[in-house]
Amino acid sequence: MKLSQYISLFHRQRTGQLRPEDQEALRHQQDPMLHQELEDLWSESLSYKSGYEPDVDKGFDRLKSRMEADRAREAKAVPLRPSPRAWMKVAAAIALVVAAGAYWLINPWGQPKGLVYTTGPAEQLQVELPDASVIYLNEQSYLSFEASEGQRKVSLTGEAYFKVASDPDHPFVIHANGVRTTVLGTAFNLRAYPDEPTVEVEVSEGRVRMENAQAAQQVELRPNERGVFSTNEQKLVKKPAPELNAQGWHSQEMVFRDAELANALREIGRYYKVEFRLGNAELKHCALSTEIKGDPLTDFLQVLETIYGLDVEQIDGDTYQLNGGRCR
Repeated sequence: MKLSQYISLFHRQRTGQLRPEDQEALRHQQDPMLHQELEDLWSESLSYKSGYEPDVDKGFDRLKSRMEADRAREAKAVPLRPSPRAWMKVAAAIALVVAAGAYWLINPWGQPKGLVYTTGPAEQLQVELPDASVIYLNEQSYLSFEASEGQRKVSLTGEAYFKVASDPDHPFVIHANGVRTTVLGTAFNLRAYPDEPTVEVEVSEGRVRMENAQAAQQVELRPNERGVFSTNEQKLVKKPAPELNAQGWHSQEMVFRDAELANALREIGRYYKVEFRLGNAELKHCALSTEIKGDPLTDFLQVLETIYGLDVEQIDGDTYQLNGGRCR
């Protein structure tokens, strides 16, 4: 487990956001010395004044200056790979500046090593990166950012909507569940939850390249297109996405025009965080045309009952059985 991931789990544990499966992962990966150091740092971070904020712009400028100086150096440098115990010393100098789900990772020399953001259940977060890119992080997601080796590097677990600031000299590269997405300046949605069988990118502006290096597959996506990578089949495909419904969680709007009911229910279920089960298999290919603009779930269920004559039964808190009905 990466150090940043371990720290993210520690942070979620301290803020009451840790899921049961993550609790087990944290317990198995726990290093007593590192855990104690993080405990001490957590206590220190709580002593900061509530209005304290790190100077993000100044820190990023220092990092860019250091990168430019490294590139200008003519002499060859041999990198030294620190031992696991050396990372303990680095961890001892990490400052967890906790503010709205975000914190800096600082190395012993005061240089920013990266930014990390996390969200818990039913929590969303708007993030402005030092390069002026804006990210909207969906619930139960983890995102890290660092600028190094001439790139803006992001790691994502979960879902986020990106508005990337254009900087051709520093590509914006996102790694998510085995898929690499490269952009220069654009707006798009990326969904990569570890318990789901696909990684999806949906583009609203600009162009992005989505690729799976292991399978030597890549697609270039333009506005109103979606790339879908199946983690089970290791297959990457491009599909039309005229209505950009994958971004409904962020835009609070979904539009369906003669969409197959089964596919529409899957996307609408994501939006409302529920599961729909069709009792009548003949309805899967029925056409659905409707709009959702921040409407409550009860309104949509009424639409289903009216259009298809369905009998809606709530099985539990987040599962709805749709019985009977017929295509119009």
